[in-house]
Amino acid sequence: MTVRDALAEGYSSLEGHETQTPRLDASLLLAHSRGISREKLYMELGETCTAQVLESYRTALERRLSGEPVAWIIGIKEFWGMGFQVGPGVLCPRPDSEILVEAALKSMDEAEILGIQSNGVPRLHDCCCGPGTLGIALGVERPNWEVSASDISPQAEEYFRINNQNLAGGRLTYHQSDLMEGIPGPFDIIVSNPPYLTPAETKERTELGWREPVLALDGGGTDGLDVIRRLIPRIFNRLIPGGTLLLEADPLQMPYIRQILASNDFVEVNVHQDLAGHERAITAKRKN
Repeated sequence: MTVRDALAEGYSSLEGHETQTPRLDASLLLAHSRGISREKLYMELGETCTAQVLESYRTALERRLSGEPVAWIIGIKEFWGMGFQVGPGVLCPRPDSEILVEAALKSMDEAEILGIQSNGVPRLHDCCCGPGTLGIALGVERPNWEVSASDISPQAEEYFRINNQNLAGGRLTYHQSDLMEGIPGPFDIIVSNPPYLTPAETKERTELGWREPVLALDGGGTDGLDVIRRLIPRIFNRLIPGGTLLLEADPLQMPYIRQILASNDFVEVNVHQDLAGHERAITAKRKN
């Protein structure tokens, strides 16, 4: 069987299932099975697949059909031009989260220009860091900043430490913590992509075959905002006056998050749109 035929087989088996990208998924899984890049795969469409490659590929397709994310199967998820190791127990990075990185980089540069620093060295913390997506990307982009991260999940810590070493040379500091608990600060900037799905949405996605941990998805409460309600006051107390908070959430939650921020003395609230034009990130400053 040629590479072209194998791709057609994979696309045919995945089409109509939960994945919205059957062609992309099939190509990523076949490239992984052949041990080459996706770009090189398309240069070898006429090549013959070995029996070993086909066996690995078909096993990967079965895992995908069972609802396992492609990133877990191949062990790598691309984000901000870097390959993050991921697997069972952690949230896979989403392209939409790159808007949070862009907004954070702008805030980091503004903080340096204004000279707003917590202890002479600018400091940033990534709360609910998962495999380290936001914190590591920001730490690599701004190596003069002191960057730390935290998560409640032991699985997140495992993948964070791998990615921290592989992508940032182990420069970031990790804390196992529930929503900033035990992390004194102060920080110039805190970023967070906390769980924000409602319990009903989480249940629906689980029934559809999502394998990512409920802990990383379910924000609690009928509106999915219980975690954010707990988090915002804690972040306020760990920011320097004038420090910046950046949060990712659902576009429909943004009006309610504005109210939560205002009731906790945050000012200068702004929203940022993702790649699809939806309000995906919200920023605010601690009142002086």
